Amino acid sequence: MDEEMETKTGGIGGVEKAKPDVAPPENSNQKKRIDSLDIFRGFTVALMILVDDAGGEWPMISHAPWNGCNLADFVMPFFLFIVGMAIPLALKRIPNKIIASRKVIFRTLKLLFWGILLQGGYFHAPDKLTYGVDMKRIRWCGILQRIALSYLVVALLEIATKTSQATTHLDSRFSVFKLYCWQWVTGACILVIYLSVLYGVYVPDWQFSVQTPESPDYGRNFTVACGVRGKLNPPCNAVGYVDRKLLGINHVYQHPAWRRSKDCTANSPFEGALLENAPSWCHAPFEPEGILRFLLHFNSIFGGYVPVYG
Repeated sequence: MDEEMETKTGGIGGVEKAKPDVAPPENSNQKKRIDSLDIFRGFTVALMILVDDAGGEWPMISHAPWNGCNLADFVMPFFLFIVGMAIPLALKRIPNKIIASRKVIFRTLKLLFWGILLQGGYFHAPDKLTYGVDMKRIRWCGILQRIALSYLVVALLEIATKTSQATTHLDSRFSVFKLYCWQWVTGACILVIYLSVLYGVYVPDWQFSVQTPESPDYGRNFTVACGVRGKLNPPCNAVGYVDRKLLGINHVYQHPAWRRSKDCTANSPFEGALLENAPSWCHAPFEPEGILRFLLHFNSIFGGYVPVYG
């Protein structure tokens, strides 16, 4: 009882009342992390390192030469899914559409810059300290470029439709379609355009010369016979045709994975010297990060940010 009546004295005869412990107020501007998203991002980065470093020794985890889907083929969709989840979480903290658009455009430009710098051909042989780029052979497309342009389209669409989303009530099983009606429409239009080009564009015969200096066929000219429409094989698909026409054959990837196919090398699925009777397209370049493939990335990113609201 006496202990309960005790008080702390302070000053001259003053009595100080005991103050309850009060937790310091949280900073409302502090960015909150989502553990599941961070874990998934870390897992994807670890997966990327694994397939990049060990894919040469274990081709079953490297990119499939053409048909099929190996472990490495999941890395890019995972990154796009992460980007899709991050877009609404980041933009909801920026209510001003102009400021949000500026941030999106600036981030896109940074990704494009680093993508062209790292994958555009500036680093010919870093171990030999040979750098520089030939603008006649620079590679315009790449992984970061694909992510940047896909992010730009989806983020600007998110900013433009944010007001309508805020006034939509999630009170029915079809609310996710109402909430993202413009995204669904845009995704459907992109899919129709992609399939129309893929199966409708006529691919004529085409010629190329080997531009890889270390190749024994360097400078040799080849002709690929096509003259077809709607083919999905390596030499005559519309995806490669569009890239060759719009980007230029000298600006696409010079070491495509299809060279590990059985048609091209006896070491398949490992890398190796091309067969003497290998088809001409085995010597050709192909852009795996090309223009038509970029169109489908919108749907991959969209699939990432629907669960955030849904």
